Amino acid sequence: MVTADEIRARVEAADKSRIQARADAAAKIAADIERRTEVRAELAEVDAAITAGLADAAAIMTLAELSAFTGIPEADLAPATGPVNGGRHGRQPRRKSAGTRKSRAVVTPASSAAVTVSSDY
Repeated sequence: MVTADEIRARVEAADKSRIQARADAAAKIAADIERRTEVRAELAEVDAAITAGLADAAAIMTLAELSAFTGIPEADLAPATGPVNGGRHGRQPRRKSAGTRKSRAVVTPASSAAVTVSSDY
């Protein structure tokens, strides 16, 4: 029969490899997130430089001319105005189902007398 000390040693050995795997996974994700943050900052700098260069070039040539000279399509020369997250949009809010909507109270006028509207001033 296995003693309590042997059981404890087996559990610790099994936990040791799991702890190492979890630590490695967490460290890799943290490094990737840090790298993504740095790349986004660098990309923002590049986009700002392109935008400034386009503004300077606009004073002396059209976008079509710049496209012809560089061989870069006009669509690629346009300043980046889209989202930074790869073009993905934020999550759309959920719509309430028709069964959970509250109906509005119907407001009836206090008097039932007809109202006459005249444009004579």
